[in-house]
Amino acid sequence: MAQTYYPLPRIKLPGGIFKSIVVVIAAFFLFRATAIFIPPGFVGVVYDRGRGVLPVVYREGLHFAIPFWQSVIYFDARIQEYTMSMAPDEGAVKRDDSLDAPTSDGQQVKIDATVLFRINPEKAPDLLRTIGPDYIDKLIRPISRSQIRMVVSRYSATEIYSGKRQEAEAVMTKEISDLFNPKDLILDKILLRTVNFSPEYSKAIEDKVIAEQRVKQAEFEVKEATQRAQAKVAEAKGFAEAQALQRSTLTAEYLQLEAIKKWDGKMPQVVGNGSLPFINIPLNR
Repeated sequence: MAQTYYPLPRIKLPGGIFKSIVVVIAAFFLFRATAIFIPPGFVGVVYDRGRGVLPVVYREGLHFAIPFWQSVIYFDARIQEYTMSMAPDEGAVKRDDSLDAPTSDGQQVKIDATVLFRINPEKAPDLLRTIGPDYIDKLIRPISRSQIRMVVSRYSATEIYSGKRQEAEAVMTKEISDLFNPKDLILDKILLRTVNFSPEYSKAIEDKVIAEQRVKQAEFEVKEATQRAQAKVAEAKGFAEAQALQRSTLTAEYLQLEAIKKWDGKMPQVVGNGSLPFINIPLNR
């Protein structure tokens, strides 16, 4: 049995509506091509094929660029961290990326460090023009590794291990910051996360620190005992001086006056004159 096909009805749109749809679609694609959305915490730098890097900085939000003629390069303006670590899963480089550095007393240490930095957003066009978007590999990493090694070499292993670690961090931060600033980079802080010595030297340092603590404790105990003895001497001296002062004031007139004050008005029961006392014994009647 033959099947009968019926043609679908054709819908004819008025010419004005069809043109409007075409215009809307074209406008949408034009908007998508020209609209630039800068995400939070980023800035955009415009590269113009005719004029090069433009001095304007696009802040976060909506901006526009000429399609196929201008392109926008994004820069992260937030604080960034670059970690160099012995652990492969902690640092920016997925392998042992710790620093080998000599100390002033000839010891070799391995250091895990973190660099906290950010770009100067106002200078982002200059950064793109002079350094490029790969400023971490070109500046952050080599400068930080070099200066950290140089500063560590000024301290002994014991100082890096304990007493002057924070001082070394402050020196590193100051010196690396002085090198970053002309490159439109701002250093926040250098952190020495871990300082590793050989097992033998670590044990020697630990024993030395413990011995120094014991010496300080012994000195404290001696000082405390000395102070206690001095306090007792001062107390005894004060007591002796008080007794001497009291004896100097005990005259015969003063003692007689005190006796009169304490007399209850009764005559004593034992009186005597010479060697044979007369004892007054009351008789009961």
